[in-house]
Amino acid sequence: MKKILLLLLALTFFSFAEEDKHPWYLDIKGNKAFSNYQLEEQLDIPEEFGKMDTTKQDFMMRLSLENIKALYYSRGYYSLSLTMDIQRNYVAQDSCIRGYYITIRDGERYRFNGAKLIVPEDRKVEIDVSKLNIAQDHLYNQEDIAEDMEDIQKAYRREGYLHTTLSSIERIDTTQKKIYVEITIDPGAKVVMGNMVSYSHRTKDKRNHNIAVTETGLTDTAWLSSLWRIPEGEIIDGNQYNTFRNKLFSTQLFTQIKMSDSLREDGLSDVYLNVTERVPGEMRYGFFFEEIYGFGAQASARHKNFFGRLHEFSTSAQIAQHKQEASIGYANPLLFGTSFSFIPTAIRFEDRFTLNHEKINPPAYPDSLEERYEIINRADLTFGITKHIRFRGTFDTRYVNKNEDKLFKIKGETALTFDYTDDYFNPTTGIRLAPTLGAGTNWRANIQNLTMVGDPYSYGEMTVNLYHPLFWTFNGAVSGSVGKFFAKALEDDARIFYQGGTRSVRGYRFRSIFASDTTYENTTDSDGNDVIDTVINTGLTPLYFRFNEEIRWTLPWKSWQRWQIVQFYDWAKVTDSENSKYIEKERESFGFGIRYRWQFLTFRLDYAFKKDLNNWNMESFGWGRFAFDLSQTF
Repeated sequence: MKKILLLLLALTFFSFAEEDKHPWYLDIKGNKAFSNYQLEEQLDIPEEFGKMDTTKQDFMMRLSLENIKALYYSRGYYSLSLTMDIQRNYVAQDSCIRGYYITIRDGERYRFNGAKLIVPEDRKVEIDVSKLNIAQDHLYNQEDIAEDMEDIQKAYRREGYLHTTLSSIERIDTTQKKIYVEITIDPGAKVVMGNMVSYSHRTKDKRNHNIAVTETGLTDTAWLSSLWRIPEGEIIDGNQYNTFRNKLFSTQLFTQIKMSDSLREDGLSDVYLNVTERVPGEMRYGFFFEEIYGFGAQASARHKNFFGRLHEFSTSAQIAQHKQEASIGYANPLLFGTSFSFIPTAIRFEDRFTLNHEKINPPAYPDSLEERYEIINRADLTFGITKHIRFRGTFDTRYVNKNEDKLFKIKGETALTFDYTDDYFNPTTGIRLAPTLGAGTNWRANIQNLTMVGDPYSYGEMTVNLYHPLFWTFNGAVSGSVGKFFAKALEDDARIFYQGGTRSVRGYRFRSIFASDTTYENTTDSDGNDVIDTVINTGLTPLYFRFNEEIRWTLPWKSWQRWQIVQFYDWAKVTDSENSKYIEKERESFGFGIRYRWQFLTFRLDYAFKKDLNNWNMESFGWGRFAFDLSQTF
């Protein structure tokens, strides 16, 4: 019965395939350690497989089985039993479908059984072997060996052995299901610092000839050499050697960085730095859509290496339905500051001066219009604390003219990002944490009588994102966020914690979820008639909680793998510290959406089918339930 179903499935699939000369199907069974999808991906069968000659098909399938064996062996399944049968199911006298039946018995997974380091006695560096992963009674994993070898190499490079090479031998005990690892270390000679010599060049295509032309780069090579911090005669710490290279790469100004050393007759070694620059000029333009500003266009231009010392100047402009903005900026990767050698990336300082005009609907009064003019100066300092932890410090000063109210606003913010995901822009596994602390104040924009408006305020926020593969091409993602104002702010500042919108609770207007208090006032209209005005007072010390969940299905066919179908659930609750005055608001939505990944952009269209989950009756269609954006939600 199973074979009949497989045959029908194969027939259905191949009825839509174009020009398939030799249709086939695959059946994997018996596997426990890895899913069928993981094993099919490991086979890496080309798209044109069905058009190949049957002899070539069989040969390629047997060859691909070695990839599956390698996967199992990399996780310690050395008792693996793997067989493949080829069956032909005739659908006509002269036509058949080939079935590849792969049977797997995982067997018992082997464990580590200790380690030994083999190194010349006179060049031995103190390493505690008992603390290595491979010395523990752990389940075998090739990645543990690679990680330990990398740590050992770092320890030797730290002592000046820049040319350390390592190799490993794994001794397998099939009786006890154990693996003993021997690592041979060849440290080479210690490298002592001589001179630093730098070269810079650029490569470009000559227009009239299809050849690459190399020309001298813009970077001041003498200045570049001066960034090197190890003085002559001192042993070169190999970790600083790598850090120097990584910092240059983190400026994103170079496509290639080569470092080498050459031994001199006096026993010192000259270090040679050869960098290939990117084209320093850059101009971009495009269209965008933002929920509160609508559709718009933007253009920007920048030069990244003024004066040969990595100074960056930029300008940009954008025009949207409800926003017009122009800005100029200066940035500089402060490569090492003074003595911050422990920081693994360049320290980037960026200052941007912006003129902004926008018209938006304020949160409490969606039928009214809020017009503002702003003069903004924002300074950012960013760097990596470690490979996975980034720091951002922001100081924002601005003049705001909003509906005739004129204010000077000052705000400082510090944020950390702990990123342990497999891909920063489209993660499928891992965790990301982002704590933020900020404080600000507002002043009456009267230079002759500069007085504070309200009190200084402060706030904190924490966001945690989790990503995990579920099965096949389904991935799960959840995000939890909480934020609180610790002191009363103006509504203009407090609204940053109001919820609703494409990255909050989809199906609701941007920042329409907030704690509020409604009062009624008796007034007189222009004709002298008594009227009652409804006044909505919004919370000024908001506390919010937000939860977002998504199940993302990436379409498995190779030509469709840029597309995703997503189910989502959003929930948010906003309260205020003055809970006796302001009524909290809680909202949720459930829906589906599609994604399309294009280079560094993700086109996203979501629709909230349900906004009331107390019942499952159909809800009426509404354009406001759509959410469109050019990014993943989280």
